[in-house]
Amino acid sequence: MVTRYAESLAEIYQCLHEICNEMDIQDSKRPLLWFRGHAVASYNLDPSIFRKADYQYNETMTYSNNHLRENYRFQSFMARNFDNIDYKMPQYVIEWQEVMQHFFTKTRLMDWSESLTVALEFALESFITPVKDREISERCQVAEPIIWILRPDMLNEQVYKSFSGNSELIYKAVQQERTAFLQSAKETQKFAVEIMEELQREEENGTYYDIKTENEKNLNRIIGLSALEVERNAYKGKEMEALRCFEINPFFYLLLRYYSDGVPVNFGKLPPLAVIHPYHSQRIKIQKGVFTVFPYYIPDEKMNKVKAHVGEYPSLGMEYMEQCIPYLQKIRIVNPERVAEELMLTGAKRGNLYPDMQNVSLDMENVVQL
Repeated sequence: MVTRYAESLAEIYQCLHEICNEMDIQDSKRPLLWFRGHAVASYNLDPSIFRKADYQYNETMTYSNNHLRENYRFQSFMARNFDNIDYKMPQYVIEWQEVMQHFFTKTRLMDWSESLTVALEFALESFITPVKDREISERCQVAEPIIWILRPDMLNEQVYKSFSGNSELIYKAVQQERTAFLQSAKETQKFAVEIMEELQREEENGTYYDIKTENEKNLNRIIGLSALEVERNAYKGKEMEALRCFEINPFFYLLLRYYSDGVPVNFGKLPPLAVIHPYHSQRIKIQKGVFTVFPYYIPDEKMNKVKAHVGEYPSLGMEYMEQCIPYLQKIRIVNPERVAEELMLTGAKRGNLYPDMQNVSLDMENVVQL
């Protein structure tokens, strides 16, 4: 993966222009891009709950200690913040996780933004913070800011191809939801193959994941798991029957099973999924927040190779995943002070990221303490 370097805001935009020109865009001049800013270049693209995590599964490999860690966090966060939700109350666990992620609870979600400016504000946060205490000053001294750029639509295409080429992934998703017409493992396996063949048959047409009309490209391949939860709820009790006759989208069903329900999967078999969520706080809306959500991975040889490369604990960083690497780019900011000054000229301030009264007040006063 090539690292580009920039020491001014103009050079960052030039790097972005070069990245877009190098992309294989067949039918659209403007690719869909998401952005993520890191204050330190060595930070991995992995979700917080899996950092320095162990992977202990039950005997059937259906539930892990990481499921439990996520469950307890959800229970505690919901109980203590139920009255603090600004907007409409989240309906599903995956929606609650969006709120949890934005308020610093460890989750399987990783934040991205639809705005390059927001990503720059995060990467340069120490430099645009009005109050420069000792801690902030030390952060500025060791900062190695970097901007990651992701093509979310192409990442989600890789998710589709993972399912259309692997009936075992599909079998694992449906085996826990057997109904009267799936009374044996043999019948379930046959059903999984039928779904795989349907996905393969319709892959060229894009029936289940790819809108072909040009004026709808801005909607293409971007998944809203919470919206899919609403649709699933409408089929409650009849979901498998609807899936059997492909009345519901089999790709969307599989996404819910792995990324929302948490069906475990071997590392390397499925990449993270790019998702959009309803805005449940003013903070998320202002940050133009979008996410990649990771499935629960089961360690294998590939994961151990990553572990050997990055240190004592395995890393689930997207930059180490073969299915993600082609759709990631990065820009290293080599003169963060200059870029921060130029960014602030465009109106960047800490209150843009965290619009609470204290930050707005500090931005207004622009206090500097050495």
